Amino acid sequence: MAKQPKTLDTAQVARKLDIARTLNWICYAGLLLLFAVKTLIIDGNVKWWLLQTVPLLLVLPGMLKRQQRSYLWLCFILLLYITAGIVDVMMPTRGWQHGVLTALSLILFVSAMMASRWQVQLQNAKT
Repeated sequence: MAKQPKTLDTAQVARKLDIARTLNWICYAGLLLLFAVKTLIIDGNVKWWLLQTVPLLLVLPGMLKRQQRSYLWLCFILLLYITAGIVDVMMPTRGWQHGVLTALSLILFVSAMMASRWQVQLQNAKT
């Protein structure tokens, strides 16, 4: 006996997508704020701040346009931040900001990945 195809509840997927996008913007702003506070205010190093923020700012135009590809690229970029954060968290001489960096990067990674997935599901449901 063949299985019945699963129907997609587009309203539920749209709600999930809205939550994921909201979480994306909160964590994205949190990362930018963390980098600004840590490198500009505490350390006063503009070059290091540019090195940290430029990769995130590359996907900003696509995120504003809600392009699915930008969320995927954001996930690839975030792998660098997650790796750096985990390495720094394991060092006993590092400060609290590395734990915050790791947490924000992980939450943003998962929410961007899910936003990309749910956006594709909605687009496929419309066609």
